[in-house]
Amino acid sequence: MSIREEMREFSRRGPIVDRIGLSATYALILLAVPTFGVAAVIGLASVLWGSEPEDELGRNHRIYQKRTLLVALGAIIVGALSIIVNVGVFVLFVGLVWTLVRGMRGLKALQHGQLVANPKGWL
Repeated sequence: MSIREEMREFSRRGPIVDRIGLSATYALILLAVPTFGVAAVIGLASVLWGSEPEDELGRNHRIYQKRTLLVALGAIIVGALSIIVNVGVFVLFVGLVWTLVRGMRGLKALQHGQLVANPKGWL
Protein backbone atom coordinates (compact mmCIF):
# COMPACT_ATOMS: atom_id res chain seq x y z
CA MET A 1 0.00 0.00 0.00
CA SER A 2 1.38 3.40 -0.94
CA ILE A 3 1.68 6.31 1.46
CA ARG A 4 -1.22 8.12 -0.25
CA GLU A 5 -3.48 5.12 0.14
CA GLU A 6 -2.49 4.81 3.79
CA MET A 7 -3.25 8.50 4.37
CA ARG A 8 -6.68 8.14 2.73
CA GLU A 9 -7.41 5.10 4.89
CA PHE A 10 -6.25 6.98 7.99
CA SER A 11 -8.45 10.00 7.24
CA ARG A 12 -11.44 7.73 6.55
CA ARG A 13 -11.11 6.04 9.93
CA GLY A 14 -10.83 9.26 11.89
CA PRO A 15 -8.22 10.67 14.23
CA ILE A 16 -6.08 8.11 16.02
CA VAL A 17 -6.53 9.88 19.36
CA ASP A 18 -10.29 9.34 19.35
CA ARG A 19 -9.82 5.68 18.44
CA ILE A 20 -7.40 5.15 21.32
CA GLY A 21 -9.82 6.67 23.82
CA LEU A 22 -12.72 4.63 22.49
CA SER A 23 -10.60 1.47 22.56
CA ALA A 24 -9.63 2.21 26.16
CA THR A 25 -13.29 2.51 27.10
CA TYR A 26 -14.00 -0.84 25.46
CA ALA A 27 -11.11 -2.31 27.46
CA LEU A 28 -12.70 -0.95 30.63
CA ILE A 29 -16.01 -2.57 29.64
CA LEU A 30 -14.27 -5.91 29.12
CA LEU A 31 -12.36 -5.58 32.40
CA ALA A 32 -15.53 -4.89 34.38
CA VAL A 33 -15.91 -8.51 35.48
CA PRO A 34 -12.40 -9.24 36.77
CA THR A 35 -12.24 -5.89 38.57
CA PHE A 36 -15.67 -6.37 40.20
CA GLY A 37 -17.12 -3.35 38.40
CA VAL A 38 -14.42 -0.81 39.22
CA ALA A 39 -13.32 -0.60 35.58
CA ALA A 40 -16.95 -0.20 34.49
CA VAL A 41 -17.41 2.75 36.84
CA ILE A 42 -14.30 4.41 35.38
CA GLY A 43 -15.57 3.68 31.87
CA LEU A 44 -18.98 5.11 32.68
CA ALA A 45 -17.39 8.26 34.08
CA SER A 46 -15.30 8.70 30.92
CA VAL A 47 -18.34 8.19 28.69
CA LEU A 48 -20.62 10.51 30.64
CA TRP A 49 -18.18 13.33 31.37
CA GLY A 50 -15.59 12.94 28.61
CA SER A 51 -15.43 15.10 25.54
CA GLU A 52 -17.76 14.20 22.70
CA PRO A 53 -15.98 12.86 19.59
CA GLU A 54 -16.21 15.03 16.51
CA ASP A 55 -16.41 12.34 13.85
CA GLU A 56 -19.38 10.09 13.08
CA LEU A 57 -17.50 6.91 13.97
CA GLY A 58 -16.60 8.24 17.40
CA ARG A 59 -20.10 9.49 18.16
CA ASN A 60 -21.61 6.17 17.09
CA HIS A 61 -19.31 4.16 19.35
CA ARG A 62 -19.74 6.60 22.25
CA ILE A 63 -23.53 6.11 22.12
CA TYR A 64 -23.00 2.33 22.02
CA GLN A 65 -20.64 2.44 25.00
CA LYS A 66 -22.92 4.70 27.02
CA ARG A 67 -25.89 2.42 26.44
CA THR A 68 -23.86 -0.69 27.27
CA LEU A 69 -22.57 0.71 30.55
CA LEU A 70 -25.89 2.18 31.69
CA VAL A 71 -27.79 -1.04 31.00
CA ALA A 72 -25.04 -3.05 32.72
CA LEU A 73 -25.37 -0.77 35.76
CA GLY A 74 -29.12 -1.32 35.73
CA ALA A 75 -28.62 -5.10 35.51
CA ILE A 76 -26.26 -4.98 38.49
CA ILE A 77 -28.76 -3.04 40.57
CA VAL A 78 -31.71 -5.26 39.62
CA GLY A 79 -29.62 -8.41 40.09
CA ALA A 80 -28.36 -7.34 43.51
CA LEU A 81 -31.85 -6.44 44.69
CA SER A 82 -33.41 -9.64 43.36
CA ILE A 83 -30.88 -12.00 44.95
CA ILE A 84 -33.31 -12.26 47.85
CA VAL A 85 -35.84 -14.06 45.63
CA ASN A 86 -33.19 -16.31 44.02
CA VAL A 87 -33.40 -14.65 40.61
CA GLY A 88 -30.53 -12.22 41.09
CA VAL A 89 -27.73 -14.61 40.20
CA PHE A 90 -29.40 -15.35 36.86
CA VAL A 91 -29.93 -11.63 36.16
CA LEU A 92 -26.30 -10.88 37.04
CA PHE A 93 -25.02 -13.71 34.82
CA VAL A 94 -27.12 -12.63 31.84
CA GLY A 95 -26.02 -9.02 32.34
CA LEU A 96 -22.39 -10.13 32.50
CA VAL A 97 -22.58 -12.12 29.27
CA TRP A 98 -24.53 -9.35 27.52
CA THR A 99 -21.98 -6.72 28.57
CA LEU A 100 -19.00 -8.80 27.46
CA VAL A 101 -20.56 -9.62 24.08
CA ARG A 102 -21.39 -5.97 23.42
CA GLY A 103 -17.91 -4.91 24.48
CA MET A 104 -16.21 -7.40 22.16
CA ARG A 105 -18.57 -6.62 19.30
CA GLY A 106 -18.02 -2.88 19.62
CA LEU A 107 -14.24 -3.20 19.90
CA LYS A 108 -14.14 -5.38 16.80
CA ALA A 109 -16.21 -2.86 14.83
CA LEU A 110 -14.00 0.00 16.02
CA GLN A 111 -10.79 -1.80 15.06
CA HIS A 112 -12.18 -2.36 11.56
CA GLY A 113 -13.27 1.28 11.31
CA GLN A 114 -16.95 0.36 11.10
CA LEU A 115 -20.02 1.90 12.67
CA VAL A 116 -22.15 -0.14 15.04
CA ALA A 117 -25.31 -1.02 13.10
CA ASN A 118 -27.79 0.01 15.81
CA PRO A 119 -25.99 1.63 18.75
CA LYS A 120 -29.22 2.13 20.72
CA GLY A 121 -30.46 -1.43 20.14
CA TRP A 122 -30.32 -4.28 22.62
CA LEU A 123 -28.05 -6.51 20.53
